[in-house]
Amino acid sequence: MTPRRFRAKVLSVRHLTQDVRELILELVDTQSLEFLPGQAIAVNIPDGASGLSFLRYYSLASLPSSSHQLVLLFNAGDKGKGATFSLEHSIGEELECSGPFGSFHLHEDPERDLLFIGTGTGIAPLWSMLSSLFEESCSQPMTLLWGLRSESDIYYLDQLQKWADCYKNFSFNLTLSQPAHHWRGRTGRVTHLLQEFPDVDHLAVYVCGNRKMVADVTSLLQRKGICPVYRERHHEEK
Repeated sequence: MTPRRFRAKVLSVRHLTQDVRELILELVDTQSLEFLPGQAIAVNIPDGASGLSFLRYYSLASLPSSSHQLVLLFNAGDKGKGATFSLEHSIGEELECSGPFGSFHLHEDPERDLLFIGTGTGIAPLWSMLSSLFEESCSQPMTLLWGLRSESDIYYLDQLQKWADCYKNFSFNLTLSQPAHHWRGRTGRVTHLLQEFPDVDHLAVYVCGNRKMVADVTSLLQRKGICPVYRERHHEEK
């Protein structure tokens, strides 16, 4: 799909955690944006100090079928201009955007079980993928492994549980790397959860998160067997 420029206004801003913001954008100068689940858009971010602007890329967490409204996740706890900009949005503000971008999207692997692995806001493109698969009544077994730091970083849990209750071919495991002593769920990094898979030859794997996690997961999968691994490294703030 050929990227194009468009304008979108901020429809809502929701605080999911202390740091994570969910922004819903509504297209202004076009009726819809055609994209594949997992792809990203670029937001033109002005730099007040220099008077210039720069592009920041954000994976879409929304469904292509509802692409008149786009859902983005910002981590306001990151250092950098993109994170600061995410705190300054006001309802109705218009943004200059372009997209879609990226080769990270769903592929045709009908004979394989689908494994999604993410950390932090790396859940965004995986969320779009899973939502699309549910909308299409996909019957392939699907598993999500999601790593966060602590209990205060958890969001979207109610929706994940609803999916698990509604779709018998879907399950998820949430793990915390720095849990409080009273936490009764899974602990450690997502690589610890992946260790529990005896083999991976029957899987198609989608991975999104920080650079080290993506590298560690890829290396572990390669040691376990042969399977397609589709990867997206979230851009670290500068």
